[in-house]
Amino acid sequence: METSLAVSGFPDPALVINYPTALRFVRFRLNRMAHGQMKPWSKEHRFNYVRLVEIKKDDRQLYVPLVQRLLAAFGYDVAVIRLVSTSRVKNHFFWFSSPEAHALFCQELRTYDQLVALASQ
Repeated sequence: METSLAVSGFPDPALVINYPTALRFVRFRLNRMAHGQMKPWSKEHRFNYVRLVEIKKDDRQLYVPLVQRLLAAFGYDVAVIRLVSTSRVKNHFFWFSSPEAHALFCQELRTYDQLVALASQ
């Protein structure tokens, strides 16, 4: 994370995604696995299978460390940023380690969104 903003302690906003976007991507990658493939994959990568099934159904921001680990398992090195609003609501964001990783992530998510739009026509 070698940007001038990183040196001053602030992430580059162009390299940050919010929790719902990260969760949507993780769900896409988990749902992309063929039937019966997620259980052996979870065992191989030391994930709790039941938690992976839960994350596919739950929108609450309870799974931030798990989403971070899943993104790493899918090849994306991210740091977690937690911001607390004035109303004391905690929001989580994920900061990519490089512009290239962020661009690849966005391209993969965009392709998925296009496929979903095509499927719903």
